[in-house]
Amino acid sequence: MKKFVYLLMGLVIFSCTTEDDLSENQESIVSKEEITTKSSNHVNLVKAWTASGSYRGYTSYSRKFTVKVTDLSFDKNVSIFHEKVDGSWEEIPLSYSFDIDDQNEIWTGEYNHGGYGVSRVYADEFVVKYQVNDTTYWDNNNGDNYAMSSNEGYFLADPNANVSVDSDYDSLFYTPYNDQNSLNITVDIRNLAPNKEVGVVYTTDGWQTQEYFQLNFRRNWYNGPSFYIQSPNRFGIERWSGNTRIDKSANTVEYAIVYKVNGQEYWDNNYGKNYTVSK
Repeated sequence: MKKFVYLLMGLVIFSCTTEDDLSENQESIVSKEEITTKSSNHVNLVKAWTASGSYRGYTSYSRKFTVKVTDLSFDKNVSIFHEKVDGSWEEIPLSYSFDIDDQNEIWTGEYNHGGYGVSRVYADEFVVKYQVNDTTYWDNNNGDNYAMSSNEGYFLADPNANVSVDSDYDSLFYTPYNDQNSLNITVDIRNLAPNKEVGVVYTTDGWQTQEYFQLNFRRNWYNGPSFYIQSPNRFGIERWSGNTRIDKSANTVEYAIVYKVNGQEYWDNNYGKNYTVSK
């Protein structure tokens, strides 16, 4: 039996509400029967991010998760069941983000913790928990659990995902020096070969016309002085980013990403919905 079963049996579940407010909820026991009823067909980790750093005594920790679930009922709970540094396990709740189609949904969530003299709360291992129709489904990485240390960058869990937008870092803003707008995009790709091209296809007029610009490989990624990520990371994920100037009259840009490698094209168009960024 995989180690996750032994770790979970007899453990008390807690709930994480905010980065600084970890409140204890009603106790419940995760049984062996609940784990064995998990179905990865109904819940799958799409991607996860971890970052940490310290600057002049201020320490910060960040974790982000994206999960796909089958829409089995309106009432449901989706969470990350995460090991803590003290050996206990705790739930990080996720929130509904959008429908992929009539059968599948995307849920997302994050944990941020920072301050002077703060310590790491979460250890490396975690799984995904999906409660619906009085049944609990798990994605525990086929019994091995997922594991990420405190400063990994992105892990693309979906084996079919070779490129993924980090929409936390897309932006559109006016630059007075150029009297134009600046469109800034950041993505993560799976390193499939040394020679590759990553670009942005975008429109400002509802796809009546479209433009293209290339992104650049980022050996090091800084999100302020507290966060430092090196790419490619141990999962073989690279970070690429770039920007282009567009007319200052454009208030909204719709875009998708194309990754060209080994004679193939891989797209991230947000499950056919494309991405949108506004001023």
